[in-house]
Amino acid sequence: MAPFIAGLEVEGSYGTKPPCYFRPTFNEYSPVCLHGTPFNSARTQNIMGGDLPEGVTLINDDNFHNVADTDPIHLPNVQSSCADRAAGEKCTINIQTVSQNIYTVDETLPFMFMQYTSASETKTKILARQNIQRAAGVIADFHETDEVGNRCGDINTASIEWAYKTLSAEQRKEYDARGIQMVTGDDMGPYNAGPLWIWTLMNYTLADTLVVRAPMMRTPTNYKIQSAAGFHYCKVLSPFRALEWMTIDSLRPVPHSPAALFLQ
Repeated sequence: MAPFIAGLEVEGSYGTKPPCYFRPTFNEYSPVCLHGTPFNSARTQNIMGGDLPEGVTLINDDNFHNVADTDPIHLPNVQSSCADRAAGEKCTINIQTVSQNIYTVDETLPFMFMQYTSASETKTKILARQNIQRAAGVIADFHETDEVGNRCGDINTASIEWAYKTLSAEQRKEYDARGIQMVTGDDMGPYNAGPLWIWTLMNYTLADTLVVRAPMMRTPTNYKIQSAAGFHYCKVLSPFRALEWMTIDSLRPVPHSPAALFLQ
């Protein structure tokens, strides 16, 4: 059970404590509520930010909020920048991001998907790579930093890798031998109208593999609406969801092929 306990913890599962939606003064050690998802604090913004100049580090503080709130509205932000650091000086970029775990059942998915303990997605508001690079003192082109590749897919690949490494040796052997592999596909979007991103679900497509695709929203730092500039929102795959897939549903017997699950 150790991998499952680790999965609950790294997701920041609402089944362990309620989220601190309206309690911003509480931290991750609060006995009352959960401050944010540990995976997003440790990995998500760092992956999105990319390689930083020597001497610059990034620390992210993830916060649970309802991402659809408008009064107040909860947005990711740079708390401290290294854009003006002296040459060779060590500096830390401090970031705050916003996350919301979602546990509702998507009835368009096969029945097997309806029994999960983990979040079906984590709606995550993070800063664009261009924005992070600018905070590090680097002049960056938005097309190169955020439009080329699949930034959200990179994050979700890290979730899958976390889950695989967290499996016990016996679980890993079983998944390798007969499990339907979970992989990431191309990001969906951009859904640059906020409600479109919020309400477009993470996509799980089952064929020979289970392909996970993330809806995303991205804007450059010179975006015409400055209050929405420099963002790159992602639907993040919970590492716990990946772990549950690897240990349970990927191993279910299938009569003919993985696609047959859709016909049952």
